Amino acid sequence: MAFSLMPGYDHINVVADLDPVAAMRDKDLGDRMREYPRFITGGGPDFGFAIQSGTTWRIGTVGGDDPYGARIGLASHLRLEARERETDPEVRRAMLAAAGKLDPESGEQLAKDEWEIGDKRYRLVRAEKFILIGDRVMEPPRPTDVDPPSSDASLLEGHPIDPLAPAGVWEARMRLNLVGWVPPLPEPVPEAVMTEARHAIRTHPGVILLPPEFNVVEFDGDSVSQITGADGPERARTNLAFHFVEALPRIRAWEGDPATPGELAEWKKAAEQVEASPGPVFEVLGRRYCIVRISRMMRVGRDGPEGPRPSDQERYGWPRNPQPQA
Repeated sequence: MAFSLMPGYDHINVVADLDPVAAMRDKDLGDRMREYPRFITGGGPDFGFAIQSGTTWRIGTVGGDDPYGARIGLASHLRLEARERETDPEVRRAMLAAAGKLDPESGEQLAKDEWEIGDKRYRLVRAEKFILIGDRVMEPPRPTDVDPPSSDASLLEGHPIDPLAPAGVWEARMRLNLVGWVPPLPEPVPEAVMTEARHAIRTHPGVILLPPEFNVVEFDGDSVSQITGADGPERARTNLAFHFVEALPRIRAWEGDPATPGELAEWKKAAEQVEASPGPVFEVLGRRYCIVRISRMMRVGRDGPEGPRPSDQERYGWPRNPQPQA
């Protein structure tokens, strides 16, 4: 089956009269771009998969650390679809066959990143993460940032990959700023990695913005370490409280040094302070924590969203040896 190319992949559809919610988000973005005028990398890329149906691409899921794990995620999705939703026996068999190659019971995974099954195309995708920064301060959550509607929901799942969606002036500026951006990488950077990054700018010159994630970081002098995170700012706050009352006691017990009753009481008080705090910065137990907004972008080209690059598995994944794509 022939699948359509992506219309407007290298265009930005700037609209003066956005709907009220989109207009407020664009205003927030403009305020933050002035206050936090630079951006830095938010860590390694995220991997997941997208689905094309007709002319429309949508995110299936994004958040995996490497292509290997993203293929397993796609296999899980295909098995679920085959079991609960697909009614065509031939398509169901094709889904299960693909899943068996992506996540086999034995043997090596087939490193194939695109599958055409029935009237849909499934592709592994990558998304870059970045943080707005100004005067050595990382961007906190925006006033218009929201949490997913439930604990098992994701703002990414089903999100359209649509470069022609109406955009405000500030979103357009941000996307243009990101077109030629190559995230700085730890030295020494292999030449092949830089070649792939430059090649991606040519083959996938369009950029779309995806829903963000939120990390809770701890500051210790000039060093910053991530403690936890979530898909929404309030959930990130809850996860930090959970860190004190659940994670820390378990870690200490696992290390063979159980927490004392006094420490447990201190951690419980810290969790209560975090839950009661109105802002994104928490001063508890003599330490400083902050919720940081991790923005996400995806490159798109004539044939749709960018897939994994040849060096991604070796650079970001565990040492694995998947079977090469046939």
